[in-house]
Amino acid sequence: MHAYLNANGHWDAAAQRLGIHRHTLRYRMRRVTDLLNRDLDDPATRAELLMALLITRAHS
Repeated sequence: MHAYLNANGHWDAAAQRLGIHRHTLRYRMRRVTDLLNRDLDDPATRAELLMALLITRAHS
């Protein structure tokens, strides 16, 4: 998820960074969307999730 969020929701850039096919990334992010019940196409949601990831990493 971190690569997707850092790529600002751009599938190709995130998939390339992860070394996976963009369709694989889309499938995985669709699962995340379903589990979180959040719209990852919304920039505010992506920003909120990125901040949560950064805070979590800072405390680990």
